[in-house]
Parts: sequence; structure tokens; C-alpha cells
Amino acid sequence: MYICPTIGEDHEKDFLVTGSLDDFKIIAFSNMDEYEKGLEYLELVDYKPTEVSDELFSELAKNDDAFSGLILDIHSDKKIITKEELII
Repeated sequence: MYICPTIGEDHEKDFLVTGSLDDFKIIAFSNMDEYEKGLEYLELVDYKPTEVSDELFSELAKNDDAFSGLILDIHSDKKIITKEELII
């Protein structure tokens, strides 16, 4: 389970991403403490935390060629999780 900053409502939610349209990573956090620190680091205010399952990212990794992985805890570890690591 990951915590991701999103903007928008319901099916119109957008993730915080980095990269380009054909090679992007989603910014995610390991828990709410890291989420709060990360939003402060990124100076974001309008984003809301959304819990995202491993299964959702696994499906995205399998079905979206442009998705290249996650950046976990960007404010500290900046751990890159590749799409190959996400496939269950």
C-alpha cells in the first residue's frame, strides 16, 4: 500500500508525476508521516492523500507502456521502484 498525492475528485483524480508523457513515474510515499514531510518538501498544498494498492500499480505497469515506475519518499530516500518490480 502506498500513499499518493492526488488532485481532483472520484474518477477525475490525477496523480503527481514526474517525467514526460511517454516516460513518467508517479510520486508515492510509504506512510502518512512521509507523505506530510514530502508535501512540505515539494511545497504542495492542494493535493489530497490517496491510498493506492500494490495491485493497482501492478496493473498500470502491465498495461501502460509510458509508466516507468514510482519514486518513493522523494524528500528523503528517493527510492526508484521500476515497473518490473511492481508487476505481481
